[in-house]
Amino acid sequence: MVKNLKVGSKWTQYIFETSAWIRLIDFLHQENSFLKTRLSEVMDDINNSENLVLAEHYQNQFIVKDDVYVHMKHDLQRHVEKWNQQTSIDESPAIQSLKKIHARLKEQIDYIEREHAVLRKDYNTYLISLLVIPSIN
Repeated sequence: MVKNLKVGSKWTQYIFETSAWIRLIDFLHQENSFLKTRLSEVMDDINNSENLVLAEHYQNQFIVKDDVYVHMKHDLQRHVEKWNQQTSIDESPAIQSLKKIHARLKEQIDYIEREHAVLRKDYNTYLISLLVIPSIN
């Protein structure tokens, strides 16, 4: 991902950080697929309407997250390309603009990561609640 910039360039760190975000998005997207697969495995065992509604809710959330991850990865890849096109070592208006975009992307990545963690936690709690343990009386 890092090209056209000499290692040690003052802009290289922005590309390295953005590349790490792309790997994070790839991981979250893959984990989202695993969560969807697990949902499909338990769907047949759901036997009440309340749990079915929750399953549909999670299914919809996973679909939305897939879309978010695809769009964010695209935005991050474009951001890397723009950094790679920079040849100036000065704080040009283009560099200042890229830095602002980078800060906004960082906020979005932090939000996406937090939201994914909450969704995963809530979903796993939901799956545990589906386990019916017979009482011994």
